[in-house]
Amino acid sequence: MTGTLYDHLVAVIIIGGLFVAAVIVVPTLSYVNLFYVDQQQLRNIALETLKTMLLDTGYPLNWGSDGNFNESDVERFGLALSDSSSSYVLDPDKVQRLVVNNSLGWIEYETARQLLGLEGYGFSISILPPFNVTVKDVSPPGQNKNQEFEVTVKFNDEKPLPNAVVEANVVYSYLVEKGKTAYDNKYAIHYNHTKGTTNELGKCKIKTQIGESIDRVQENLLIIIKTTVADITTITMMYQEGSAPEGIAEINVSGDSVNLTRPEKYDPNANIWICGIAMITEDGLIHLYNGTKSDKLNYGSKDLWSETFNGLKSMNPVFTIFNFNAVEKKEGRQGILLVGPYPNHLGSRVTHYGYAPQRAYGGTVKLQRAVNISGMTYIFELLLWKEM
Repeated sequence: MTGTLYDHLVAVIIIGGLFVAAVIVVPTLSYVNLFYVDQQQLRNIALETLKTMLLDTGYPLNWGSDGNFNESDVERFGLALSDSSSSYVLDPDKVQRLVVNNSLGWIEYETARQLLGLEGYGFSISILPPFNVTVKDVSPPGQNKNQEFEVTVKFNDEKPLPNAVVEANVVYSYLVEKGKTAYDNKYAIHYNHTKGTTNELGKCKIKTQIGESIDRVQENLLIIIKTTVADITTITMMYQEGSAPEGIAEINVSGDSVNLTRPEKYDPNANIWICGIAMITEDGLIHLYNGTKSDKLNYGSKDLWSETFNGLKSMNPVFTIFNFNAVEKKEGRQGILLVGPYPNHLGSRVTHYGYAPQRAYGGTVKLQRAVNISGMTYIFELLLWKEM
């Protein structure tokens, strides 16, 4: 009798264990396997999407260079430079069409997603410099001629980067010809070049002295920093006053054309003329154009200024500097420097395109790849997720 009861208890325990395994353990194992399969599938889709973006030129081949850009004309999405024999070289004009609110037109997120066949998936793109460069003005108070800046170079994980070669151009607008009125004054772009090397903390001091008559030097200096580590270079800049002049113009470059357009916030009575243009390339600062008073922008008869420079795109400009005779914040006419297009002068090409993953199913996949744009290396980052 006791033996029979014992056999029954053992049978109940075994059956109970099998039930627990069937109800809890097996579904858990299946969920883990399914999650792994979903993640692997998502990664495969992300890899194919990244390959399409970076290796396909899209169609038309130069769809980003059309001055009258219309996203409906884009039949296939791809960012590769059509006339490059190397892989992972991107077309700067196509990349510029990923900058939202580009005054010359951009491709909407939903349009790009449809062209990529990503219905049911979300994605975002960033194109950032390979390392982080910051510049701090440490010039002695009241010193206009002696300029000093502290440059800090770090990896993107915030670790300091020693032995980086830092070249700096301190650029300023200089009064070269005084006219009958302030509007007739002519300004030129001047600059001083210096260099240094970062220490074990990733820092170095850049010192320069302005040799010209200081009463002719305008206030808004630019500090352009070229940082090289091994064969990788990044270029960034800062306004000494901390921010760009407001209400002047928006700068865009498309193919061989340089364009000025009216900003969202502007003075309706403003009348500016372009004294000169320079461009920043991997090789340094190059003067591009000496303007005249016929090269002007006002908000009525001339709210767009455009000029074509043959071979400009092949020179790989990173960003462009305009020297204006203009009024800023009703402080009187002066020489004003303005840099564009956004966000190139910050060292990035695309700060963010797309959406953040709010309703991701099965997690997200992040892929990164080094790419070349205008002769310099950037990190292309793709984040992909399946939407619920």
